[in-house]
Amino acid sequence: MNRRSFLAASTAALLVPSFLRAQESDIAIGSLTPNTGGGAPFGPNITAAHKRVVDAVNAAGGILGRQVRLFQENSETNPETAVRAADKLINVNGVCAIVGTFSSSVTLGVMPKCQAANVVQMCTSSSSDIPVADEKGLVFNFQPLSPIWGRAIGELVKSRGIETYGLMALNNDFTRSMMDGFIEIVGEDALLNEPFYYNAQQSSYRSEVTQLIEKNPQAVFVPSYVTDFTAVYKELYRQGYEGTVITTSLATGPQFKEAIGGAAEGIIHGFPVPAINSSAYKEYLLEAGLDESDSVQHPFGTAGRDQMTTLLLAIEKAGSTAGPDIAKAVWEVTTGEGKTTVYNLADGLAALRAGEEINYSGASGSIEFDEEGMVLGRDFQLSEIRDGEDVVIERLEY
Repeated sequence: MNRRSFLAASTAALLVPSFLRAQESDIAIGSLTPNTGGGAPFGPNITAAHKRVVDAVNAAGGILGRQVRLFQENSETNPETAVRAADKLINVNGVCAIVGTFSSSVTLGVMPKCQAANVVQMCTSSSSDIPVADEKGLVFNFQPLSPIWGRAIGELVKSRGIETYGLMALNNDFTRSMMDGFIEIVGEDALLNEPFYYNAQQSSYRSEVTQLIEKNPQAVFVPSYVTDFTAVYKELYRQGYEGTVITTSLATGPQFKEAIGGAAEGIIHGFPVPAINSSAYKEYLLEAGLDESDSVQHPFGTAGRDQMTTLLLAIEKAGSTAGPDIAKAVWEVTTGEGKTTVYNLADGLAALRAGEEINYSGASGSIEFDEEGMVLGRDFQLSEIRDGEDVVIERLEY
């Protein structure tokens, strides 16, 4: 940046109303979550988890002797909206990190702005392009990449004796690479059609569904989000398909069940889920006022808790709000053996301030990252819709 650009940027910052900017002593963090759009079933839980952690730490005195200022924006599960929101969070609010992005297209869409400003990102996105695009090592993903989803769902459904499949998926980064993982497990010989992709928000899916079930496969796998899958499934029902329908649990939440009613009976769906017996998961349920349940779990709310907890522990460990310093400290507080295991922010801060090395074990699962900042492992669960409820039929533990 030359001197003229620097002076212009400085003048612009002075013109921003003070209520939009963090105070000089505050640590500014951005929460960019899918409160509407395709991620709406999960965004509010992520948002609420971020806020609970921040409220608790501020009540206890803050981080590095400073209060944490949380700026919340709705991505609308839309990359264009998210980019505008990220621009505001970085250039107006002055955040050191943006946490909570959900869809891969949103995470990838805001990444150039975050990379340019050395802002840490924490997401629950699954595109294999995410670690490739992260040139500075500032991105930490709290969700397995989508090929892992595909392989896990493939392993779970393969045990049910299904021999032939029809495959189609929503055309985006997340589902394309998930399809590759699924095929890797079930085998190309089991496919009765060449896998193909459809676009979101089409006026009709009649021709696509006709193509999908033309050879009458025993099962169809249609990874998608709730809005599009609802329309696709209605068309499958209208065309009289009687085989097994498989999708991700992202597509079969309350909105889907309400729209489809009893016709949803027998749909199989898979999902990465928290380690439900962990101390951190049980703490999350208490913090959120939720009941323990074998069928209803909270992978995104727990990830929101883990994102904010990890970030604040890393800032404390680094003694800094500079993005590269925070990123280095993330590994130091989450990954590696021979450290004190902690399950919440308060215990983690106490241990750090006592000079201990810590390993934060999260509510969403083990928070261990590979060298690219991708979480190493998650449990997966396969459920079936019966009488309008999700019934767990099998689980893979990693």
